[in-house]
Amino acid sequence: MLLTVQAHCTPIPQSTLPKTIPPNPPPDFFDRLLVNNTWSQPWEYIRPISPSTPVPSPTDYDYITPLTDPSSPILRCGRTTSPYNTNTAIIQAGSTVGFTVNTTVGLPIPNAPQMPWDLYPNLYHPGPASAWLSRVPASSSLDTYAGEGDWFKIHSAVRRTPQSVPPTDAYVWKHQWATYQATNWTFSIPASTPSGEYLLRFEHIYPLPVESLQGAQFYVNCAQVRIVGDGRGVPGPVVGIPGVYEFGQKGMCVCGGGREWDFADLVYAEIYFYADVGNETYDIGDFVEPAPAVWLG
Repeated sequence: MLLTVQAHCTPIPQSTLPKTIPPNPPPDFFDRLLVNNTWSQPWEYIRPISPSTPVPSPTDYDYITPLTDPSSPILRCGRTTSPYNTNTAIIQAGSTVGFTVNTTVGLPIPNAPQMPWDLYPNLYHPGPASAWLSRVPASSSLDTYAGEGDWFKIHSAVRRTPQSVPPTDAYVWKHQWATYQATNWTFSIPASTPSGEYLLRFEHIYPLPVESLQGAQFYVNCAQVRIVGDGRGVPGPVVGIPGVYEFGQKGMCVCGGGREWDFADLVYAEIYFYADVGNETYDIGDFVEPAPAVWLG
């Protein structure tokens, strides 16, 4: 289903930080897309999600239960069901887009009660965020494509940037992450992206150790988009999702720049590391973001 953005979006004001944020907000998801400086309606261009398990009367928690299995196909776009029947946003290559955070599903749950954390949904969990594209094959369509093809990364947010928001709590180590407590995150579609229909995926990872109850938590959602322009780039490197991550995987960085590579100089980092509340000595300078590299166009 292809619709223009202007006819179906209503602007919403950018959120500002309150004096206090409810403690321990629940997991989150991304239900609105920013196109042409306008936020869409919830689930207008983003594929709706389903409860983690079938229940007669699902709650918000049933919908926002985090993904923890990096080998599952739901790592692509979350718990979605085909046919998707989602509108398609038209995006100019080179333009700025974004995803906004929510904690209450709203539309799939009629008359859902508002919880305290719904007053200020934000990326409460520390960790890296990234954006991805997967072009719909000629033999398929956006209404049926599940993302089983190639994916390439177009944005990565690890350390703080000018877009990061001032933190409001005392967890200093969390303040190092770019998206911590952000209500939304924006990035650009590479100008040389070839025109066509794509899934636009946003991912946020909460790194936790393998030994923890679940391991790392993945929060992902996908928007259906048509990219227009005269881009003739060759995106890459490309990966499959699932397949891009492995349970307990490690990356590595070399400390002491300029020295020869030596095992003693390697500091192992991973998306399954221990960095929980109270670990105020953790320095994300040692964090190595997962592959693949970002394609800049």
